[in-house]
Amino acid sequence: MMRALLVLILVAVSVAGAPAAEPPPAGPPAAPSGSGQAPEAVDPRLLEALQRYNGGTAALQRHELESAVSQFRQAVRLDPTLADAHHNLGIALLELRQPGPAIEAFQRALVLAPDRVESRLGLAMAFRDSGETSRAIAELVQIVPKRADDPEPRLMLAALYVKTGQPRAAAEQFREAARLLPNDAAIRFQLGLAAMEAGELDWALEAFRMATTLDPADADAQYNLGVVMGAKIRALVDEKVSTYRRAVELRPDLADAHYQLGVAYIQKAQLGRVEEKRALLQLALEEFRIFERFAPNDPKAAAATHNIQVLEPQVK
Repeated sequence: MMRALLVLILVAVSVAGAPAAEPPPAGPPAAPSGSGQAPEAVDPRLLEALQRYNGGTAALQRHELESAVSQFRQAVRLDPTLADAHHNLGIALLELRQPGPAIEAFQRALVLAPDRVESRLGLAMAFRDSGETSRAIAELVQIVPKRADDPEPRLMLAALYVKTGQPRAAAEQFREAARLLPNDAAIRFQLGLAAMEAGELDWALEAFRMATTLDPADADAQYNLGVVMGAKIRALVDEKVSTYRRAVELRPDLADAHYQLGVAYIQKAQLGRVEEKRALLQLALEEFRIFERFAPNDPKAAAATHNIQVLEPQVK
């Protein structure tokens, strides 16, 4: 049984990600001492915008999402340059599962604060939730180098790579996340799955071994470790067949290579598909016969004769 890939909702995009606006002073700022100038009036719309922003932030912290959205929308209507309000509006909309409006909010926040990683991460999440996977990946690719020590964007990117059929890219991100969270068995498991899908058997073997070490009771990890070991054995047998075959091509009279090639064909038949078995056993039979011809007095000759006798009925 295969486990669904881990998909994380990043906690980095939170109210804490946006510095709370300080409440304005009770009255207009006083003129500098000795300036002789009258105090400059403060735009009441800006004061109200800050009040709405702070009210929205408090509502968001209480998880009163509809109220938070209303407050933040009023804040940005009163002061469209208030980047924090756009950002937190995006958060509240994401929580309400409204990724389309959240995209707009985060994009406006980024126009005002282009280097704000938290807003770009929120935008990536909104793209992901709206099904715009390629755009989510593009945002995360920008984020990961800037958050090199944060595993969460890597996990999110890895999951999207899996979704889009890019297992090797996913495995690379899971591998980096595992480096940052070395005791997380679930990440090792996901790394193993992605590496196995990418054909990176050594990565997969290491990942599943570590997953079973960290969580010995994980039956899925134990099962997949066995699957990878089987795939690794098959790959080694294929390589064994290839190298012995090359040896007898280079030296047709190398008797021991013919014998070992026969053994390798039998191993391949045992591990391979049923429909290939007869053809592989026929090849093994031929190699043992060649061995007998070249080395009738070899200590392995009796074993070769026995193998011939066993194989002949099976290939008829």
